[in-house]
Amino acid sequence: MHDDEAPPPMREAVLDDAAIESLLGDLEVFAQVDEIVIKSGRGMVGDAARATLADVRRLLGERSVRGVQIRYVYDDARWLDTLMVVPEGIRLIRVRHDAFGQTPQQG
Repeated sequence: MHDDEAPPPMREAVLDDAAIESLLGDLEVFAQVDEIVIKSGRGMVGDAARATLADVRRLLGERSVRGVQIRYVYDDARWLDTLMVVPEGIRLIRVRHDAFGQTPQQG
């Protein structure tokens, strides 16, 4: 990263089950999901090629995974949502990547 480049915007929150349901519903309707990675335990990653939002909904609802990463496209930008099971609910870390067709200025 060059000195004049800012890191991608990031947001963080702890969500309850209703907010997770709303998030997954929005992704189903408004986003193009490119990849889902299931983290079932320390160092263990599930088969992303077959994971679906329905799988995410079920696994997070059961709290049977450590976390999930969802890569998707929304509003001409790439996004990465990381959902991690924590005692308070599900921790969401959302990062927006550069919009399509734009490249960072080289310094």
